[in-house]
Amino acid sequence: MAVVEVSREVVEERLGALEEAYASFTVNQMTLSVSPETYDRARERCQDGMADVYVQVHNEAGDVLLVEGDREWTVPSVRPPTSQPIEVGTRRLLADRTGVQCRVTDLERVTILGIRHGDDADRETVYRLVVVFAAERVAGSPDSGVAWHTELPSSAGPAH
Repeated sequence: MAVVEVSREVVEERLGALEEAYASFTVNQMTLSVSPETYDRARERCQDGMADVYVQVHNEAGDVLLVEGDREWTVPSVRPPTSQPIEVGTRRLLADRTGVQCRVTDLERVTILGIRHGDDADRETVYRLVVVFAAERVAGSPDSGVAWHTELPSSAGPAH
């Protein structure tokens, strides 16, 4: 099966599973034209069927969990494997990455992202799923490079 078909099928399967688990949420659709290198990386990820999941985790005081990036603090993100439900994989990978265990409380939004080759219009669009969850801390403390912040910075990523 071609990468385009696999990416479309995986997006549909994961979206269907989310629709079964959550009553309602916003689904956006967006298409981006990207560099050849970015397109090739996106094709590889699509072949693996991974989704990009961002999690806005709050603690008991209402602070938000952020991870230190190259130039800024951002909302933690993970790519759960297709071998398990997206929420289960997200919780496990988030705990591994941050040291904080959480409970997902809501599905904020989902974006179906079409990725086009910016230099070759004949190349097919591949698809990714971008998911934004809201969550609350249930256990654990932030690892190095991870911290609680009183507010979400405007550049923190797609969860705002």
